[in-house]
Amino acid sequence: MKLIKGAFALAVLLTTSLTAVAAEQKTPVQNFSFKDIDGASHQFSEYKGKWVIVNYWATYCGPCIAELPVLNSVAKRFKDKVVILGMEAGETPTEELKQFVEQKKIAYPVIPTQDSTMFALGLLYGVPTTFVVNPKGEIEGTHMGAVSSAMLQNYLRADNKATASKDKDTHCTSDVC
Repeated sequence: MKLIKGAFALAVLLTTSLTAVAAEQKTPVQNFSFKDIDGASHQFSEYKGKWVIVNYWATYCGPCIAELPVLNSVAKRFKDKVVILGMEAGETPTEELKQFVEQKKIAYPVIPTQDSTMFALGLLYGVPTTFVVNPKGEIEGTHMGAVSSAMLQNYLRADNKATASKDKDTHCTSDVC
């Protein structure tokens, strides 16, 4: 009986170790093409070497609209280290989307709905969904729901490249953001 318990404990330990190793492996993003709101063509590989925050959203989505100031702030403050791509997933007509972008003063590239972008980074179960891609082109994390400045900055801080005390958010009240 002790032998069976020992074998079971060893199996659980090995399974846990293998799961931890698998969790550490990051999914590389396959290159894909897309057109921005102005019709200019891009390749996702153009952004290698920078953090890329890919935010799937829609103009009719309340939480998506609520997170726009956070994304604008990060886009402006970390412009040398981070690229934010706003992947509109609501099939809003381009002219209407341009008006929305101007009205909301979105300070990062907005990409209209396209077949090439919809599942380029993974499955979408709803909007907003945000994928954080590290400078090596690997998915560091995925978040469904509105993102916060602190959440995005935690990825950047983990890299120890993009943070400095002067980069703190003006509306952040803790040492975490």
